[in-house]
Amino acid sequence: MLHQHKKTITSSPGDFSKWHRGRKEFSIWMIELEHDEVHRKIWAARNHLSGLLLSPYERQPHITLVVCGFLVNERRWYDDYDKSQFDAHCRQLKESKLKPFSIEIHGLDSFASAPFFHVRDCQGGIEQIKALLSTTAIDIDDDRYSPHVTVGLYSGAFDSRIVLERIKAFADEPIRLSVDRITFAAYDASDIRGPLVYKHRVELSKCECIQEVNCTPRTK
Repeated sequence: MLHQHKKTITSSPGDFSKWHRGRKEFSIWMIELEHDEVHRKIWAARNHLSGLLLSPYERQPHITLVVCGFLVNERRWYDDYDKSQFDAHCRQLKESKLKPFSIEIHGLDSFASAPFFHVRDCQGGIEQIKALLSTTAIDIDDDRYSPHVTVGLYSGAFDSRIVLERIKAFADEPIRLSVDRITFAAYDASDIRGPLVYKHRVELSKCECIQEVNCTPRTK
């Protein structure tokens, strides 16, 4: 968390070749937040933190459930994710008969590298899905997991006390939402601020996989 650091961590565009080793797409299971209320809340927070964040930032608002890894045909590295793992996840989700659940988005806060909104798992749905999916894939960030909605990335090393004072001054009203589907998505591993591509959706009320979903990210 930011209060444990003297300064924010700078994010900057780059190739990140040492991380991706030539692999193209990095994938996650997530909750889409394509709601007007959420977009207004994100834009308000970005305006409030104007001058501190990397711009442009095109990644759509979402809640990461499981960090899967790089999409590959055949696994080689620990952070690879192949079709057999995806198929296993789809099968588990279908057999689980999960139902829609409620979440609440509230409370602007910050990691050292990024401001975010806390997410309250009102009915334990996030915890249930995460536990289910983690049985057949390595969740790379599992030890540090806390459900949240990222606002953006810091563009420089700013004094943490000053940043936290601005965050505390943000007027915040909770948003309560119903989650009726989860999404498998990926992003260009060489672009730290690029958009997510929504590849598959699972409707929780039906527990059916719907493939090849197209999405155009919102911009402002």
